[in-house]
Amino acid sequence: MNTLIRLLLFIIIGISSSTAFAANPKKYFEDLSSNPNFDYTYVSPLMLQAMGDQYLSQERSGGLPVKSSQITSIETISTNGDGMNEKLWKAITSIKKDNKLETLTTKKKDFYRYDVFAKLSGDHKYFTNLLVITQDGAENVSVVYMEGKIPVNSNLKNSLTQ
Repeated sequence: MNTLIRLLLFIIIGISSSTAFAANPKKYFEDLSSNPNFDYTYVSPLMLQAMGDQYLSQERSGGLPVKSSQITSIETISTNGDGMNEKLWKAITSIKKDNKLETLTTKKKDFYRYDVFAKLSGDHKYFTNLLVITQDGAENVSVVYMEGKIPVNSNLKNSLTQ
């Protein structure tokens, strides 16, 4: 009987710890947050839930037409002088590799570059991961990484390819 109780206890602990881990997405850029050359933001699943069902940015000002209820986490990082930082590019590579992201679009003009990577859901109706990288010269880099259930619709496609 004691063995059965211990087994049940281990199963319950295992399930609760894996659930807690799954609720907290990996923070790819957190190591760079203490570097004064970077501006770092992480928005947790709890904060996104607390925001309710509102758009994260205004589409008319160039933002993505995505609601907070569709996102499970957001991580952003930017720099105006340390864009060649090796840790930054290792983190970006990890995001692409860990989540099997594919290139959606790339735009290059002179020193400006804009890249969008994503992973589609099995039914192709949603992006489950979305990574946007903007470079203005080698030193100025901005990165936005989102996880969630982001609908693939014409408004989002237009925003990503402009």
